Amino acid sequence: MKTAETAIADYVAALEAMRPDTIDTVLDLCAETVRFTDPFNDVTGRAALRHVFEDMFDKVSELTFTVDDCQGSDRTWLLRWTYAGRMGALGHTRIEGMSHVVLDEDNRVCRHADYWDAGILYEKIPLIGRVIRGIRRRISASRHPRHGGTGSSPRQA
Repeated sequence: MKTAETAIADYVAALEAMRPDTIDTVLDLCAETVRFTDPFNDVTGRAALRHVFEDMFDKVSELTFTVDDCQGSDRTWLLRWTYAGRMGALGHTRIEGMSHVVLDEDNRVCRHADYWDAGILYEKIPLIGRVIRGIRRRISASRHPRHGGTGSSPRQA
């Protein structure tokens, strides 16, 4: 059996290299009952995860996914990553996020939870985006220069 370190390294490599024709490589590293969550999905099982990945490739072109850091031990791992691609009418989008990945007793991924700011996508939608950007400006600490802020928006994407 693989060590946890080898299992997570294989998973990271498979995620970074994933294309529509290599989804099975990622799924082979997951338990049958893998649970995946992100701001838009909460699915359980390889078949459901396959659907999430296929849908992603249908909606996003020029997709890149890079794991910038991987930390953990035994069965619990944290991945810091950058996801970028062209999302139809939303144009090119770059998202930085974190994943919490848990391995089961066979060192297969049994839980993968992605955490990232979905507001990045909402900001690109004409009417909603204007409202979201306004809210961000109003609650941003950077609006208050006396506290060390610059007065500029924290998001300059």
